[in-house]
Amino acid sequence: MQLGEELESSLANYFTFVASKNLPIHSWLYYKEAYAPQIVEHFIRYFDAKESVFDPFTGIGTTPLVAKSLGLKSTGIDISPLAVLVSRTKCADYSQKDIEDAKTELKKLFKERTEPEFKWDFELFSPRRFFSKRNYNDICFIRERCEQMENEKVGALFLLALLSSLPQAGFFIKDGGVLRLEKSKRAMPVKDAFKRKIKQILSDLEAHRIEGPTPEILLADARNFSEGNYDCFITSPPYLNNIDYSKVYGLELSLLAMDKNASLEMRKTALRSFITKDAHKTQVPEEVGEIGHRLPIVGEYFADMERVLKNLYKMTDVGGALIVGNAVIQGEHIKVDETLGKIGQRIGFEYEIPLWMERIADVKPAKIKVRESAVIFKK
Repeated sequence: MQLGEELESSLANYFTFVASKNLPIHSWLYYKEAYAPQIVEHFIRYFDAKESVFDPFTGIGTTPLVAKSLGLKSTGIDISPLAVLVSRTKCADYSQKDIEDAKTELKKLFKERTEPEFKWDFELFSPRRFFSKRNYNDICFIRERCEQMENEKVGALFLLALLSSLPQAGFFIKDGGVLRLEKSKRAMPVKDAFKRKIKQILSDLEAHRIEGPTPEILLADARNFSEGNYDCFITSPPYLNNIDYSKVYGLELSLLAMDKNASLEMRKTALRSFITKDAHKTQVPEEVGEIGHRLPIVGEYFADMERVLKNLYKMTDVGGALIVGNAVIQGEHIKVDETLGKIGQRIGFEYEIPLWMERIADVKPAKIKVRESAVIFKK
C-alpha cells in the first residue's frame, strides 16, 4: 500500500496532540508529545493488522486505546509510571456501578475535608513554590484520598483528574524542557479544576465508553522487552533533544508516586535521548558515523534505539511505524529518521519514509529546518 500525496499532507497534521485536545477519553491528560488517534487508525489499516498491536513507548495510551476501539488486542509498555497510570486508566473497562461510585465519592469528597498527613515534595524544588498554600493543601488532601477509596478504578480516575489539573492550578508553565515559574499566571483553585476534569471524565464514560479487548499496559523498558508476538507496532519514541521528560513531568511523577525522588529514579533508567553531563562511551551503530563519538548523546540514543528495533523485529509479523523527529545538536542536523531506517535495514527490515512535515528548530544563532517523519519498517 502506498501513501498518496493528499493523504500524506493530511496525516502529517496528526503528529502532535493538537487533534486530541477535544476528543473524549484521549483528552483526559494534556500530553503534547503524543500523536493523535488518526495516525494509529491509519497504520492499523496500512499494515492490515487483524489481531494485535504493540507500542513500546505507549505514552498516554493512544495506540492501545485505538486498538481496543477497533477490536484488536494490544500491549503498551513505558518506562514512565505516569504513562502507565494514564494509559491503564484510559484503557480500562468501567461499569455503570463504577461511574455511580465516582459520582458518590465526588459529592462527599470536600464535605469530609481533613488535614492531610501527606506532604508533597519534589527532588528539584518544593512544589509550594508553584502553588498557593490552599491549592497545595488541597492537592495533598485529594492525593491522600485517592489511596483510601474502596473502588480502585474510581481512585485511579480521581488520581488522573488530579494530575491533569496541576498545570491549571499552578504558577508555572512547561517551557520546552523546563518548568518555569510564572507568578503573573492566573491559577485556578485546584478544587474547581479537579471537579471540572472528573466531571468531564465521567461524562465521557457515560457517552463514549469504548468496548473491545482490554489492553495490557506494563511498566517496562523497550530496550529489554521482547515478549509476545504481534501483527505490527505503532509508536513514537522519545525524540533526540535536550528535553528530560522526567523533569518536565516531575511534579506529576512525584505526586503520583508520593515520592520526592520518583523522577530521579525514572531518569536513571530512561532511554538516553536528552543531553546530559553524564553521557558515557558506548558502542555506536555503524550507521551513525563519527558524530556518534563526537557527540556522545547521539551515539547513546542510536545505540539504545538499535536495541529497541531488534526487539521489534523479533516481536512483529509485518513490521510497524515509528513517528520520530530529526534533531539539531550543537548546531549539527541529525537525520534521525534516515539513521533509524538504516539501522533497521541492517537488522532485517526494509524501510521507507513516505510521510513527514517540516518544522523550524530555533537553535541560536540560526533557525534550521528539520522534519518529523513516519518511518515505515517492513519485514
